[in-house]
Amino acid sequence: MLLLNRDEILSLLNPAELIAALEDGFCSLSSGQLDVPSRSQISTPEGALLVMPASMPGSEMSVKLVSVFHHNTNIPSHQALITLFDAQNGSPLAILDGTSITTLRTAACSMISVRLLARPDAKVATVIGVGVQGQSHAKMLAELGCFEKIFISGSNERQATTQLARGELIHFTPSISQAAAEADVICLCTSATVPVLKSSWLKTGVHITSVGYNPPGSELGRELAESGRLFVESRRAFEPMPSGCAELQGLDPQFGTELGEVLLGARPGRLSPDERTIYKSMGHAMEDSVAANLVYRLARQRGVGKAMSLMKPD
Repeated sequence: MLLLNRDEILSLLNPAELIAALEDGFCSLSSGQLDVPSRSQISTPEGALLVMPASMPGSEMSVKLVSVFHHNTNIPSHQALITLFDAQNGSPLAILDGTSITTLRTAACSMISVRLLARPDAKVATVIGVGVQGQSHAKMLAELGCFEKIFISGSNERQATTQLARGELIHFTPSISQAAAEADVICLCTSATVPVLKSSWLKTGVHITSVGYNPPGSELGRELAESGRLFVESRRAFEPMPSGCAELQGLDPQFGTELGEVLLGARPGRLSPDERTIYKSMGHAMEDSVAANLVYRLARQRGVGKAMSLMKPD
């Protein structure tokens, strides 16, 4: 069995390669080729542990265990492990740091939504939140190569500027309203329990992504979620929690379009330059499975990782 840590995973995962693999995963998800049960959850007074299994054709079976403890201070609020099992005989194949994979695959999925749904002439992006996800989103927006300016806004300027030195491209601003008002694309990456955006701040035709998870509250207000065309990873996002999203409870699932449906040409993406598009991420086990399988294949090819055995030696 292979053990892969954070640094090894970061050395193996190329954002462009990950985005391409995830696009294939979204197509498989929307065409019904995956076995992805609803995620389950156990809770404590301080947080929760979620279980996210997935099986995809041509890939090894995966299970992610992710803990969500928003009151953590010196350690991440989200910590995860991903395990892979042989799809032919059920043998355990690998244990991977799921925290780094979650960070990268979440931002990569947001970039897919940007490529599919933002206005073709979008030049200014804003990231709200300077934590792990905010930094990852800002870096991937920069790597897309289509933005002339990227704002990042949050409560910790030092954290943002230290981690995201990008010359003239990425700029910190403490004013969320100012950063939002200039943006063609806005990425919400906070743990806020109340909405952080107002419709009155936003440009016509803006594309918004929201990846924050802190139920029962939300960084994305219900009014804003209903104010434009809504896109999701899966219509399971409309199911009761913990499978679904808190901010989408009670909405008709047909109100949302899956990213895979847009990629497959089954349903349209943006319909006009003035349309507001919104991508709400629930975090789907397909994404973890795609990323973990990609890392595992690359690690085997390049001889990366530590081999270990759970069996007692003879």
